[in-house]
Amino acid sequence: MTPYLRAKLLAVRRRISLAATGRFDPFPPAPADLSLSPSQAHVAELAAAPLRLAWTRADQGDPAAWQNAAREKLTELTGYWPAASDLPTRHLRDHEEMGGLRRKSFYLTAGPGLDIPVSLLWRDAGAWPRPAMICLQGTNSGMHLSWGVEQMPADPIKIANGGDYARQAAARGYLTVCIEQRCFGERAERVLPRDRGGLCATPANHALLLGRCLAGERASDVSSVVGWLIANAGTVGARPEAIYAMGNSAGGATAVLTGALDPRIAGVLASGCVGYIRETIAVRPNFEGQNVIPGILEWLEMDDIVALCAPRPFLAVAGYADHIWPFAQAEAVTAAARAVYEALGAGDRIAAAPGPGGHRFYPEIAWDAFASLLNGAS
Repeated sequence: MTPYLRAKLLAVRRRISLAATGRFDPFPPAPADLSLSPSQAHVAELAAAPLRLAWTRADQGDPAAWQNAAREKLTELTGYWPAASDLPTRHLRDHEEMGGLRRKSFYLTAGPGLDIPVSLLWRDAGAWPRPAMICLQGTNSGMHLSWGVEQMPADPIKIANGGDYARQAAARGYLTVCIEQRCFGERAERVLPRDRGGLCATPANHALLLGRCLAGERASDVSSVVGWLIANAGTVGARPEAIYAMGNSAGGATAVLTGALDPRIAGVLASGCVGYIRETIAVRPNFEGQNVIPGILEWLEMDDIVALCAPRPFLAVAGYADHIWPFAQAEAVTAAARAVYEALGAGDRIAAAPGPGGHRFYPEIAWDAFASLLNGAS
């Protein structure tokens, strides 16, 4: 039998096995006393992760000093480096009113080869200037979901499940600021061939080559827009002291990291994204790497990152049945981070709110809970 025919037979055998069992593993079972999978070695190390700068391992004398040291290390690990505030605005466009909602779109050039799509949405009624809410979509078709536009087959379902949070925020009096995250929507990779590993794998790996990570680049983009908002507050009608960030899933993860790194973020509403690293992304398949910060467990855990937002209001929302970041994780992380909030006299400014279902945004729960935190802070 020729090598070609043998290869064909093996391919058929593999296909039948995958169809019948979902697996194809031609290798003999490993002896019971051996650990051969790479994940087994990593899991064995997770419990002993150094977390050298964790609040629980600090002298806990000066929370502000601890925040400065932890924020400096987090900046280093992520490669966080926002652009200056004087960013040129390109291709400015006013859109037709939709349901009483006005929208202005443009692009901010934040560096060589780096243009950030931004849309501002607001309702004419209400105070002016007004607080701003940065809205960040997760791993889906793009920021257009935030104002309720359907462009991909899954969009109607995502909008029905609460994904149009810019419309929701505008209805509550915010100037909403939609930022297209790297790898999604208009910022999906269109120059290189499509990556079989997903939308984010290639950009995440390329960021590592430059000493950064995709999560840090996304946070840098948000902070670049924050700088522009503050510099142009009088024109766009934003209150510089009241710029908040929110999002769900990968959008919420960016909101959390930006809030930790950028004290200009006045508060964070994080949905479906809060959990201990060692109990979520470190122990499950992670083929895109979009939330990976190199070396993070050498220094900090997620409760420390959340605690860098103190004393600013922080709300974590998650569904009880969220298969990625369940409410139990959000509750545990916020409970641990509360120690730093209390040390800064702000123990009532951090909370976790549960949703009844799975991995989605819960507007009927999130907005009122966040408003309660803001009212307490004021």
